[in-house]
Amino acid sequence: MFKKRKLSSAIFAITATMSAAQYSIAQEASSEVDEVIVEGIRGSLMRSQDIKRDGNGVVDAISSEDIGKFPDQNLAESLQRITGVSIDRAGGEGQLITVRGFGPDFNTVLVNGRQMASENDTRAFSFDTISADMVNSINVYKTATATQQSGGIGATVNITTARPLAWDGLKIAGSIKALNDNNSGDTTPEYSALISDTFSDGTFGALLAVSHKEANTRLNQAQTDGWLENAGIPKAELNSGAGFAGNVFSPRNYDTKVTFEERTRTNTNLVLQYKPQDNLTLTADALFSDFDIETDATSYGHWFTAPNVESAKTDSNGTIIDLYQETGLATDFHAKKFDRLTSTKSYGLQADWDVTDKLNIVFDISKSNATRDANNGGGNQLSLIGYKNRVRFQSDSATLPWVSNFQSAANGLNYDGTLHNVSNYLDPANGRAHVMLRRGWEVEDDIKQYKMDGIWKEGSDSGLVAAKFGLMSSDESKSLAYWTNEIGGVHCVYCGYPDSPDIPDNFLTVFNAGSDFLNNVSGHGRTPTSWLRHNGEQQFAFLESKSGADFDAKRSDISYVVQEKTTSAYFEFDFATSIADMPLKATTGARLESTDVTVVGTQGSPEKLTILDQTEMSTVYGSASPIDTDASYKALLPNMSFNLNITDDVIARLAASRSLTRAPLNSMTPATNIVTTRPGTLTATAGNPALKPFLSDNLDLSLEWYYGDASYVSAGYFWKDVSNFITTGTKKQTFVTSTGSLLTDPSSGSNPNAPDANDKVAEFTVTLPSNGEEAIVDGLEIALQHTFGDSGFGVIVNGTLVNSDADLKAGDITQKFAVTGISNSANLVGFYEQGPYQLRIAYNWRDKFLQSMTQTNGDGVVNVAAYGQWDVSGSYEINENFSVLFEATNLTEEVVTKYGRYTNQFLLAEDAGRRISVGVQAKF
Repeated sequence: MFKKRKLSSAIFAITATMSAAQYSIAQEASSEVDEVIVEGIRGSLMRSQDIKRDGNGVVDAISSEDIGKFPDQNLAESLQRITGVSIDRAGGEGQLITVRGFGPDFNTVLVNGRQMASENDTRAFSFDTISADMVNSINVYKTATATQQSGGIGATVNITTARPLAWDGLKIAGSIKALNDNNSGDTTPEYSALISDTFSDGTFGALLAVSHKEANTRLNQAQTDGWLENAGIPKAELNSGAGFAGNVFSPRNYDTKVTFEERTRTNTNLVLQYKPQDNLTLTADALFSDFDIETDATSYGHWFTAPNVESAKTDSNGTIIDLYQETGLATDFHAKKFDRLTSTKSYGLQADWDVTDKLNIVFDISKSNATRDANNGGGNQLSLIGYKNRVRFQSDSATLPWVSNFQSAANGLNYDGTLHNVSNYLDPANGRAHVMLRRGWEVEDDIKQYKMDGIWKEGSDSGLVAAKFGLMSSDESKSLAYWTNEIGGVHCVYCGYPDSPDIPDNFLTVFNAGSDFLNNVSGHGRTPTSWLRHNGEQQFAFLESKSGADFDAKRSDISYVVQEKTTSAYFEFDFATSIADMPLKATTGARLESTDVTVVGTQGSPEKLTILDQTEMSTVYGSASPIDTDASYKALLPNMSFNLNITDDVIARLAASRSLTRAPLNSMTPATNIVTTRPGTLTATAGNPALKPFLSDNLDLSLEWYYGDASYVSAGYFWKDVSNFITTGTKKQTFVTSTGSLLTDPSSGSNPNAPDANDKVAEFTVTLPSNGEEAIVDGLEIALQHTFGDSGFGVIVNGTLVNSDADLKAGDITQKFAVTGISNSANLVGFYEQGPYQLRIAYNWRDKFLQSMTQTNGDGVVNVAAYGQWDVSGSYEINENFSVLFEATNLTEEVVTKYGRYTNQFLLAEDAGRRISVGVQAKF
């Protein structure tokens, strides 16, 4: 605390005596109206280099190569080329970004200087919702200034779209492409169009841009939902009765899966600009995004229960590498859905007014809304047909483990490793009804912002150069509603694999995943490629008709709304002087923010636990009661930076600041949610509406040499001391029913299958978040951009090394905190542009990293293995109006893999395949 106060006070003291900074991001969006658009790769690199060179602090940029032509089809894929930026992919497409080791929740994403609402249940912004064809440039601000909206400890990312008054007269651009997905074999259309014109001697402009993309993709996957820690494997069955002296890690399940996706994205951007006089520009704009992913997944899996495991073996780390199970073992065929149906809208009005030759003021009003549909629980839907089975699970040095089927004990149990009864598991007559789940979050995010940004330009070359000031009011309300059919145990009507109702044999057909299924992953040769597939909706309808039960999802009591109202004021000053004849620019300022948080939800008291079968109970809730909690906090965020021109082409930078990121929304629920009600295992989760924001004290040092119009080399060091990291702790808790009695566990008495007088009080292990941890993250960034004279050839090479003093200790299962997202990364891009030809080959690599401290259905952590991907794109200009172009992503069909504490604790292998698009671009 003392250390932080010293740094904060020092920065603020300098702020009070001298200040300076770049224009606010809102002003940046408007000032780009005067930008001259240069075509091609070289022009794009020159504009991006100018932004980096002229920025106060550390900033990187990507600019469009032409009207409606961005370097990559996906914004996240372009951002990963920037030093220090890594991405997380969903369905083979870039979705979320990590900057300098700080994940999606730690980065503020703006569109034209305004915060966009997000359809995620977190604060993360999904870059796949906006087409790259709509974007003019992306600036990544890695050092904080007072003019920037808070929230980005990692970075502030500003996406700018085109403005009609940036061009003179009529401009038309468009493209038509065909996208082929190698895994699915399907080819789908993609098109975009932009028309912009100016009228009345350039005083009025209108722009309309439309983009539409369809993609039918296939993901080949194998997965384990989690690894259990010390889950109760009998000592007699462990290592031939010798047991194990340390922690024992056993797999929860093992599935092979194919997911078919239909991705449809439609974007529209309308911009109107009016310049009634030379010193005033009025802009009204609207941005719409409709992005839907409809899925159909089929999988084949086995569910393990640790107390029933036989003849298990561990490696030296305690990881199970061989086990048998017959009692309580389930083999299941799943029909799953992971739909994501989203809509995003943004509206804005802006007045850019040169009050005098020295004073400019920008007024900006914006409103944004984003939704994700509940879709009757289609965000996480499961239809399951299966049977009780006998299997052996094994893993070795290969990535993929494998499972063998065995004869029953009655027929002579065979544990010799030979695959038996292959025809039985593909026999539809063996299928029985089981779990039927519909779950998912419905999200609605509303943001209203009012801003005033001003700048006073002194116009002098020394002393005070400019003064910036501003006010902002932001009101965000995010509704998170959980929909599920688990209420009252409806999902478990057929949990026990009953013989009745008899599933019609024609519901099940044999699915063949193909001989090349996961063929880029070691161990694939022993992975099953055939299993039974069924239509989930057909199965839901059939079981509803037979049981009379309603399997639809219902809105649960754990739904809640978080409202944050933030008021901000800032000032910054720019100064210029010289040291030993070397020009020096200084920027210093401070931002003061006050935030009020209100969290409103409901809580239904647990009234009774009901036994569904030997492995599952359900919770019966009473009527819901409202919960309303309030919290508030203030933050002073000072900053300063110095840019020293050692020569005309060499710049040294130093920047120090304080920044913040607000607590995750999905940790702020006011309710306690009962999660697991298995005999002997009762768990629940709770939120904490009073969570404080993360605070970071930051230091940046860099040296840059700009030795050509599109050539430079830079090296930088960054250091962040972050406090208030959130950890999860546990506590024991009992619940009081509406009658005043304590909730009891009906499986804990004399009869585990029915309530009796000896039932004990139900004691739950409740997991809840709290602030408290501190960590230092630092690293090095090195970049080279070089064009080889007039040859047309060029290269971009950059790399980032990131380190933290809060790393994961794999063998320590008591560790509750480690910094996630920390990884080294590198990029290599080679390009050629001469005459009508343009070609770019890019390689992006990200080292292994800790993604999460929790697993979907286990006790451990999630690590992502190192991943590298080759992409290529090019075009040929037929004439000044038409070009043909192509793009191929993931040329070598690399596979994303994840694992638990150790590399042989397999979690996921996902093959999204190679995707190729070809098309025609036109401009007039």
